[in-house]
Amino acid sequence: MELWLPAEFLVGVALGSLVLNAIFHTIRCSGTLDTEKQLSWVLTFVACIVLTLGSVPYVLLTLSQGLDVSKLVLTDAFSLVLLGGFLSYLIWDLVLGLVYYKSAITILTGYVHHVLYIGLALFSVTHGVSAVFCLMFYNELPTIILALGSLRKEWRSDLLFTTTFFCTRILLHSVFLYKFYWYSDVRFLWKLLLLVFPMHLYWFYGAARLQVKRRRSKRLSQKLSSEFNASPEETDKLLESANQAGSARPRARPWQANPHSFKPDLAVAPLESEIDEAYARTARTEQLDSFLKDSGVFRRCACFGIDQKQFDTWSAKFADAASSDKIEKLKPANLIALLARGGKGTLGDFIVNQFFAYLAIEAPDVVKNTKFLREITDLRFPSEWAPDARKVQRRIIMHVGPTNSGKTHNALQRLRAAKSGIYCSPLRLLAYEVYNRLISDGIPCALVTGEDRRIPDFEKLGIEPSGYTVTGQPVSRMVSCTVEMAPNAPYHVAVIDEIQMIADQSRGWAWTNALLSLRADEIHLCGEPSAVPLVKRICASLDEEVEVHEYSRLGMLEVSPASLEGKWSNVQKGDCVVAFSRREIFDIKTKIEEETGLRCAVIYGALPPETRAEQARLFNDPDSGYDVLVASDAVGMGINLKINRVVFTTLSKWDGDMVRPISVSQTRQIGGRAGRHNSGVDKGQVTTLEAVDVSRLDEVMGLQPHQLRVAGLKPPTEVIEVFSRQFPRVPFSQLWSMFCDIASVSDNYFLCNFRDQEAIASTIGHLGLSIRDMYQFIYAPINCRDAIVRNCLVHCATAVAQRIECKAASAIRLPKGKPRTRQELIAFEQWHRAITLYLWLSFHFPETFTEYDEALVFKGQCEETIQAGLLLPDSQGAPRRSFDSFVGKGIAKSENALGAPEASEVSDEFTAKIDAKLKALNRLRKMVEVK
Repeated sequence: MELWLPAEFLVGVALGSLVLNAIFHTIRCSGTLDTEKQLSWVLTFVACIVLTLGSVPYVLLTLSQGLDVSKLVLTDAFSLVLLGGFLSYLIWDLVLGLVYYKSAITILTGYVHHVLYIGLALFSVTHGVSAVFCLMFYNELPTIILALGSLRKEWRSDLLFTTTFFCTRILLHSVFLYKFYWYSDVRFLWKLLLLVFPMHLYWFYGAARLQVKRRRSKRLSQKLSSEFNASPEETDKLLESANQAGSARPRARPWQANPHSFKPDLAVAPLESEIDEAYARTARTEQLDSFLKDSGVFRRCACFGIDQKQFDTWSAKFADAASSDKIEKLKPANLIALLARGGKGTLGDFIVNQFFAYLAIEAPDVVKNTKFLREITDLRFPSEWAPDARKVQRRIIMHVGPTNSGKTHNALQRLRAAKSGIYCSPLRLLAYEVYNRLISDGIPCALVTGEDRRIPDFEKLGIEPSGYTVTGQPVSRMVSCTVEMAPNAPYHVAVIDEIQMIADQSRGWAWTNALLSLRADEIHLCGEPSAVPLVKRICASLDEEVEVHEYSRLGMLEVSPASLEGKWSNVQKGDCVVAFSRREIFDIKTKIEEETGLRCAVIYGALPPETRAEQARLFNDPDSGYDVLVASDAVGMGINLKINRVVFTTLSKWDGDMVRPISVSQTRQIGGRAGRHNSGVDKGQVTTLEAVDVSRLDEVMGLQPHQLRVAGLKPPTEVIEVFSRQFPRVPFSQLWSMFCDIASVSDNYFLCNFRDQEAIASTIGHLGLSIRDMYQFIYAPINCRDAIVRNCLVHCATAVAQRIECKAASAIRLPKGKPRTRQELIAFEQWHRAITLYLWLSFHFPETFTEYDEALVFKGQCEETIQAGLLLPDSQGAPRRSFDSFVGKGIAKSENALGAPEASEVSDEFTAKIDAKLKALNRLRKMVEVK
């Protein structure tokens, strides 16, 4: 037969080509899709919608005829146009795919499928059966469902897809195959249906297998969620890490043998000592590849007016320059410290930042006002932010040594003898402890933390204050505070504890600010030797010299060659068992008490400081009946404990992004809590639960932490305000990310990770707060993952935005009764953080949050309840009250006053968050831990 193509068919091809290209390029340039995979579904989704709707008339006609295929219309003008559009989709999906989403095209679903259907479409047109072909477009219904799930993860429904696929492409297709075989006058039609049927069967088999696999994964995820202490997303990440790891990573690193041919699995972080130039080069290659392909990166650049063409051009040039080691800060040797500090996620953000630095030099016209933007985001000279401190001739003295070496004790002795002084603590608990010590020694001392202010009773003590504030408040000559709250006042002596935290990803800015800004004649820095070179470089830039006093451990410490051999019955009195999951801590507590008869105290980060102090007191008191401590890494600093032996249950932990080995610094700090000086123990011991980890522990305890390279920074409020005026319509959460992308810092500093601040900004960004008020809120000491805390935050921010008073009772609604399960105890812990938020805000917005004393009453009640809950025997199996009845009403009452979410909107999400907490399950740990 002579090949001919009807005009209607050609019109369909032309029309389809125009429409599909217009839609595709519009969506691609908008940057609304994040990945290549999502982009690959744009044409498919649009085409399948049109084809499925186009098949409706033919399906209805066939059904009205009782599926009598002998009466079918074989061809008409509409079917020719529709089939032309289908052909244009097949062709352009391959063409555009080879350019924009090549990695998403597979042999079967791409080339074989499309070429086969191009041939079938042309055959149907030339043989006059286009209407029959269009009838079969009902088969695209499951493809629409699959496309929706691929474009937006929250819309995905594998069960719906599999069910629809079976009903259309298997069941109904089989019916039509039977009908056409027996009743159609056109004998080749059933052969066309049979030709594609094996492909449908193959796809259904794959979909069914995936369903089974996902159900098994879901059951495992639920089991992990019951054991772990993090969000459902973190559970999924850990499962993915485990699947990628397959088994424990071998000790020999393949990329060290052949760094140019091997791409390591970076889902599980290596040891600090194993992050070398070869690893850094591989990580850089991976992140540069992601930089080029991830549409999310383009969206970040588009915020500065960079269009798709400019991004494609300059990003490729930038990646080539970085890969060729032409960009100094992206050379592998300069990335080692960054990878050790924050992993590949931090490297990805750093690459975006360096891209803007590259554009400022190579293509300054690409970003509008780039010179001015880089001037106002220039953070290279933070010493200029504290001109008053530069007027003081300061003496910097460092006290460095391991845990339990007396370095902080000696610094505090100098503080006691000073006319005036300040102690800057990393934790509220330590600030309270030093405050109580000074008060007990008869030294008037003020306490300043985020949620607490205490001034000595000068009249009762019969002494005069050192001065008065502008509001008439007396000023104490001695202050104990958290490092973030250090007052801007002159002192004779200042003590900054745990100075190595100056390099912390999230809080390092506070130590940097204290070091640069404190106006004290003497500044004593206590911490690890790893901080000495960095502090010396910073002080040299200030024309200040540094004295270093080195200390040795006062008590003996050894790594015991004998582990617990996996048996809790080997736990002894005076042991501290360290785990990194709240859930695991309680499970271990139960097992130890059941198998040994020893009672256990517990300490973990989510507990209020007062409760942690009480648990520590119970453990230290030989007559309390509490013989063992089960704790998280919260015991690493801030608490004096009489520990005989530290037992690590694992040497790696989930950090929110990946399973990461515990750092050398953290391992030594936690292990060093054993055998504290004057605790009555001659020699402290450190060991592990499993024998396989002992050699690794021995190795790490013998290492010294890497020298710190950079100190954390945060931009001043005034800088953020100026920057925000350049983008008046951009929400604050996005504004914050934009600032980090374009800001520049010197070699001694880095911009801290402000993910928590971005989460807070996203939560309250719609409430109409001013930039200055928003900047206050984003540094609130909370975690937005906690539903109760998040809703309290919205309630309080709404009050500030509306300039109305916020009563403590309207924001805080403690559940009635005592916690009977772990989940109910978590609810009280979250309410305690919500109360802390109210107290913190009362010092920043005193005209709005006026009931400080009332909030303190709630705080005391909550702490008593939590302490009572910890003393109860494990009640996980007790009859459980509904979470709605336990915490839902309290949330509803605290939100309704300002029109915030109702309890029904909170309780489901809250329950999902609480029910899926994770960190370290032993079986999974062995799959992903570096051996």
